[in-house]
Formats: sequence, C-alpha cells, structure tokens
Amino acid sequence: MINTIWMLLLGLGIGAAAASGKTAQITPIIFDSSRQAIEFAFGLAGMIAFWSGMLKIAEVSGITPWIARLFRPLLSLLFPDLKHDQTTLGMISLTIAANLLGLGNVATPLGLKTMERLQSHNAQPEQASNSICIFMILIFGGLCVIPSTLIAIRSQAGSTNPALILIPLLIITSLGTTFSLSLNYLAIKMKPWVVKSKMRKTDENS
Repeated sequence: MINTIWMLLLGLGIGAAAASGKTAQITPIIFDSSRQAIEFAFGLAGMIAFWSGMLKIAEVSGITPWIARLFRPLLSLLFPDLKHDQTTLGMISLTIAANLLGLGNVATPLGLKTMERLQSHNAQPEQASNSICIFMILIFGGLCVIPSTLIAIRSQAGSTNPALILIPLLIITSLGTTFSLSLNYLAIKMKPWVVKSKMRKTDENS
C-alpha cells in the first residue's frame, strides 16, 4: 500500500511539473534529493552506531539502572510490567530525557534500541503491547522542556529571541501527551468490554 502511495505522489509531482512547463527542473531535483537522502542515511547510521555503543557502555557500567531509579516513581506507574527490568526502564529514561532536551537526533537511535527491548517483553509480537503504546505516546507526544534543536534552527534563521517558544511549546506538548495517555488508559479499560461485546454478537449470529 505504501509503495502505491509513493508512486502516486511521484506521478502527480512529475505530472504537475510537466503541466506547468518545469520538466527541466525534475532531473536536478531528483539528484539533489538523492544526495540529501544519502547524507541523512549515513549521518543517522553513524549516530545510531555511536549511541548504541554508549548505551552498551551505560548498561555494562551500571549507569542505566541508576538512571532508571531516578525515574522509577513515574515509570512504575506508566510501565507496571517493566518495574523489575531496570535496564529497559533505564533505556526508556534516557530516551525521554533526550526528548525533554529537544535532542531529536539523539533520541532516534535510543528509541530504536528501547523499542527492541520492549518488543522482547511482548507476549504477542504481532501486536503492540501496552508498554509499547505508552512509550510511543511519550515519544510522539513531543513533551519537551528545552527544545534545543528548534532553538538552534530559529537562531540560525535570524530570530531575535529564539527561546521564545519555550513556554508555549511546553504547555502544548504537556497537554497533548496527557490527553494521549488518558485516551490510551480509556482504551485499555474498554478493551474487555469490547471483546465481550464482539463475542456476544458472534453468539447471537450463530
């Protein structure tokens, strides 16, 4: 399905360029985009390799469990199934800390390694576990205290007050994350009722 969507978008883009008489720009754009994609891929691969090594060092040296203990009160509520796995909780803590500081390039490799750990605890690998859903909510909720990457981008763009977004961003991301966690909690509570309702309908139809 995703391949069909990409081909459709590509076809529409080429068609729009041809209709507007800008076909000469297609080839340079393709080459430039390909170059940017390769640069991004190599940069991300290097970042993943570096932080994977740092995670291993933190795990072996005992730093990861120590960080997990700092976040234990909160993480024990959000991840009750993992409260005895200090390594996984430590990796979750590192990922959340990177996001709180707005370090998206750091959080990406950390999040990938953390997701591998969470999947290893998943009793049904073909479905997302509750812990995985909560972790994804925390990551995509975008909760951020110091958006360092955004501040750097605004500063490079010539903003006179690049840190002006601190308070609004904190409020918005806090509300979004809280609302998403509430919906997830409601879905978990409703799941047994939904399953029973489906079973009841199946029995009635049979």
